Amino acid sequence: MAEYRWSMEKPAAAGWYWFRGPAHEADPFIVQVDEVGQFQWPDGGFQEVTLAKGEWAGPIQQPGETGE
Repeated sequence: MAEYRWSMEKPAAAGWYWFRGPAHEADPFIVQVDEVGQFQWPDGGFQEVTLAKGEWAGPIQQPGETGE
């Protein structure tokens, strides 16, 4: 199983990431960062990764198949 650590370093590649705000005011959530560096907030709004203030963990790896 992959081990993830929180970092202020913003994602540089497309993929799925954990995100949490700088004051940990809400539970962390998972976002999909697209190829142009944007992600969608849970309320439906889009934002550039470079403008988001918070911590990131990932990219999240896909699980392996049974028996691997």
